[in-house]
Amino acid sequence: MRCNQSTRGRYVMKTSCAVAAVLMLASSGFAQDWRGLGRVGGKVVDEETGQPLEGVTVKAMMPRSGNRGPGESKSDAKGEWAVGGLASGEWALDFAREGYETRSLSVAVSEGGYRRPMEIRLKKKPPPPPDPNAEIKAKLTEAAAKMNAKQYAEARAIYEELSAQYPEVKQFRPLIARTYYGEGNKAAAIEHLRKAAADDPENLEVRLLLGTTLMEEGKAAEAREILSSVDESKITDPAVLLNIGIGLFNENKHAEAVTWFGKAIERFPEHADGYYYRGVSYISLGKTAEAKADLEKFVSIAPPDAPELATAKGILATMK
Repeated sequence: MRCNQSTRGRYVMKTSCAVAAVLMLASSGFAQDWRGLGRVGGKVVDEETGQPLEGVTVKAMMPRSGNRGPGESKSDAKGEWAVGGLASGEWALDFAREGYETRSLSVAVSEGGYRRPMEIRLKKKPPPPPDPNAEIKAKLTEAAAKMNAKQYAEARAIYEELSAQYPEVKQFRPLIARTYYGEGNKAAAIEHLRKAAADDPENLEVRLLLGTTLMEEGKAAEAREILSSVDESKITDPAVLLNIGIGLFNENKHAEAVTWFGKAIERFPEHADGYYYRGVSYISLGKTAEAKADLEKFVSIAPPDAPELATAKGILATMK
């Protein structure tokens, strides 16, 4: 910066130059006021074991200097650390390492005095709480393996433990019912499915399981009441509709059986069994033409190993 004196305003110019010089020196001094000859150091250890910690990041900041400082350093293999080049005054020190809680403290630094080495003890972070979803998934996987191995009692024990531990989860009771079903104890399965349906009335799978199990147990009226309330568009297994029809057929309610076999055919037109059972029902109703059409359709699309194939061909042979 040049400050030339002129004939006029010489005093003013001198004053301006002096002020500018002072401001520059003050600015330069503020930017560097954290630098000095002071030093802090010591050792950082594990709070619990007392073992030295390597790789702890040490950051020194001087609040009065806008939290500026010499940058970061790290502790060595012995846990020793040091920060130098500090001006006298209060310094904030941060000690951080992965897996440990960060520790912050304030220390007074004196450029002309000696400061004893500091021992910094870091506390390990507590482990994160277990993820209940991960725990449930692991136990369900274990129980599924036991179900596949037909170890139904062992699988049930897992489901019952989960149900007691997480009573708000509604999916465990139907799984318990499946273990009883696997053992052939359909009465116990029905009991649990009824409770499951009461707990979760909108659960389609539970209602379907309850209805089909009731049908197998000969409780056809109750089964039909439950299954008929199910939205047929949401049924993904033709056996649900077929079983209702078969139950009605066995009760000699052939006209009603035809209705349910018709629902199965409409919902699953590529599934052969619906045509077979409706054809047989038509025969019982004396509707030969309709029976022949259904049985011919069955024969045309049934797999070669279908157990009813020979019977259907035999019936058709008598209709010619």
